Amino acid sequence: APAMPPLPAVLVNPGVPISTPDAFRARTGPFSDAADLADAYPDVAAVAAAVGAFGNDLTPAAIALAPVISDVLEALARSAEALVAGMSGSGATCFALYPDLAAARRAARTLARPDWWVQATTLNR
Repeated sequence: APAMPPLPAVLVNPGVPISTPDAFRARTGPFSDAADLADAYPDVAAVAAAVGAFGNDLTPAAIALAPVISDVLEALARSAEALVAGMSGSGATCFALYPDLAAARRAARTLARPDWWVQATTLNR
């Protein structure tokens, strides 16, 4: 795996379960080509650029199974200072990366919803 810096992030789960087998069954079309990863990423902005370029082939399928995931992704992408937003694995947890933990914490406060689990954190400490 490439060397990466600490990644200030917000994780959001909208409180809906997504079965990994169901997400793969709902997926259509070919898989993306294998990602061409760098040996190392110098900062969170470089990681965000790579994440944005790679995407997640299961996102459309997960949204078809749980449309609220689209709402979560849109809210994360619109949050102040978000560098990139995406879905983790087969869903339903989504994330956004931020330039620093203070920005992630501010975003987490604005993203709070009664049915959503929202957590600011640093990934890859």
